[in-house]
Amino acid sequence: MGDSPAQIRGARLRKAVLDATLARIESAGIATVRIADVAADAGVHETSIYRRWKTLPRLLLDALLSRVAEEIPLPDTGSLRGDLERFMTDLIRFAGTPSGRALIRGTVIAESDPEVEAIRREFWVRRLSSSEEIVRRAIARGDVAATVDPRLTMLTLGGLVHLHVTQLDAELPPGLARDAVDLVLTGITAR
Repeated sequence: MGDSPAQIRGARLRKAVLDATLARIESAGIATVRIADVAADAGVHETSIYRRWKTLPRLLLDALLSRVAEEIPLPDTGSLRGDLERFMTDLIRFAGTPSGRALIRGTVIAESDPEVEAIRREFWVRRLSSSEEIVRRAIARGDVAATVDPRLTMLTLGGLVHLHVTQLDAELPPGLARDAVDLVLTGITAR
């Protein structure tokens, strides 16, 4: 049983459009992306994009979420330390690439367009909610107390990388994944 021609076209269309959207975000910033330009870059009709995504914000959200899911998958090593270190290592690696830097900056820097702002918020809410699963699994396994805040944990770790990329424009220090996870797992107060 092979894919039907419509499914292949659908998968190829989605990939071509998302790749073109991401290239636009990376080269010129999220606020400059226009469906007409994406359609031209992807070699498809604008109507094909509108039929599938309906609006530019939905297209932007799909493109950003799909790239981040590919580049920074949610690990399941069986241990909280392993999962957090793998997550941070992947995030740091991605943040060190030109496209990673551009995407991180493009999802942080404020724009005046309310639609773009709405999509930026939706991206972070969805991405944060999915990454919190790492901590929720650890709570379920009994690795950490049920009172541990999954959102605070992931904001602390992810926010560290994002701050480096968006505000400090510095090379991410070697050992940052391990050191940050150690800090979060150990805390900073003497026992």
